[in-house]
Amino acid sequence: ASAYVTITTGIETTLLAASAGAMFDLIYIMAANASGAAQTVDIRGVTAGNVLMTLSIPANGTAGIACPVPLPQTSSDTGNAWTVDNTSGSALSGTSISISALFSKEV
Repeated sequence: ASAYVTITTGIETTLLAASAGAMFDLIYIMAANASGAAQTVDIRGVTAGNVLMTLSIPANGTAGIACPVPLPQTSSDTGNAWTVDNTSGSALSGTSISISALFSKEV
């Protein structure tokens, strides 16, 4: 499964919606920062769950990772969403971060 979202606030946002009876393991994620300030994005495998990874994205730049081994969702329960959240605090003003990701569906 692939996912794409653009975030402009510090509010947790769904990257990949939940699917009943399935879990999704993260294979690849890339974020592009269109603002003039460096940004930090947290990635979670469950809404409001623990942070699994943090991307630090330079001003007007990109950052990402291709996992050598897929990163599993954090919950043993199926039907959870992957989320992203810009945690850059006062540097959020005028921010736009586009995030794309690739997942392996586990059933």
